[in-house]
Amino acid sequence: MVELRQGVSTIIQCCVANTTILSLIVCTACGSMQAQNNPRDSPIPTEVTTSSQVVALGKLVPQGDVIKISVVNAQDSRVNQILVQEGDFVQANQVIAILQGQNRVEQQLKETQANVAIKRAQLRKIQQGDSKQGEIIAQKAAIAELTARLRTETKQRQATIAQAEATMRNAELKYQRYLTLVAEGAIQRAELDDAQEQFERAKAIVAQNQAELENTTSTLAAQLAKETANLKRLQEVRPVDVEIAKAELQQAQIQVEQSKAQLEDTQVRVPVAGQILRINTRVGEQVNTQEGIAELGQTKQMYAIAEVYETDIVKVQLGHPAIITSEYGGFSGELRGKVDQIGLQIGKTRLSQDQNNPTNDVNARVVEVKIRIDSEDSPKVAALTGMQVRVRIKV
Repeated sequence: MVELRQGVSTIIQCCVANTTILSLIVCTACGSMQAQNNPRDSPIPTEVTTSSQVVALGKLVPQGDVIKISVVNAQDSRVNQILVQEGDFVQANQVIAILQGQNRVEQQLKETQANVAIKRAQLRKIQQGDSKQGEIIAQKAAIAELTARLRTETKQRQATIAQAEATMRNAELKYQRYLTLVAEGAIQRAELDDAQEQFERAKAIVAQNQAELENTTSTLAAQLAKETANLKRLQEVRPVDVEIAKAELQQAQIQVEQSKAQLEDTQVRVPVAGQILRINTRVGEQVNTQEGIAELGQTKQMYAIAEVYETDIVKVQLGHPAIITSEYGGFSGELRGKVDQIGLQIGKTRLSQDQNNPTNDVNARVVEVKIRIDSEDSPKVAALTGMQVRVRIKV
């Protein structure tokens, strides 16, 4: 009996198992048929497809970014004239503002330029030997006077000597005749002595006149030689005088360059051609040390600077196409461009995000990627510098 019960139990278990297997097969078949009839109800695959684009926040900027135009000593400068308005297009090196003090510096420049002309003329006179023309003229006059005096006094002394020699010869003849007469006894000895005395006196006068002539001649000749030497010294072009004159000229020229630099500092120029985006300092105001006088942008070519997460930057390459849309509806449609430059530094995001959104990471680390907007789309946003945009880079 026991064996009969065990056999019946085994048969029942086998039937149940077969029934269960058959039920599973039927359910599976029905499920397969239902899945084929309703594909939308098929289970979602667990593997996620890799995205073909990188999305990032960005902002619109002109080519070269916004340039703040300022001056060297902004804290000590005030604006006297503003020569442009916001929206004006300017050329490179164009003056857009004049600072106070320009008139004073212009007058100073004229004075330094006149001083250069004077120093240059003085150098030329020295090189030509005419630097002491007045002294040279006076010296030549003194030499001429001495020469005339020497000639006149020589003639006068010579005439006096000639007269004295004539008197001496007469006295000598008289003395010789008296010697004969005394020997003949025709005259007394006293008369001979008088004649001899006259003769001796005449000889002495001749000797004295000759000595005076020699003294006058030597004295005037020495003075003439001295004055002639002085004239040569005045006419001499000394190298040291030329060097001094050159140094003075160079110093005057340096003063001119300094005045020009000061004048240039009163004229505010733009470094490149572009458009005046904003004027930050008005006439009479001190130059804004933070923002400068004005802001300039090359808006003929606009860019978008996208802040790409550091985890995505490896996917971005130069030349990748990009689509730009307004984050808050500043413009309609899409702008197209290409990746033009990829930053070399990783930093924190600087673009505003929704602080109330818990999924936003305000401390996210990003790399700046510059997107050059296509030429046909760039004019559409030329007046929207700084606008926040959404950038999708196709990778």
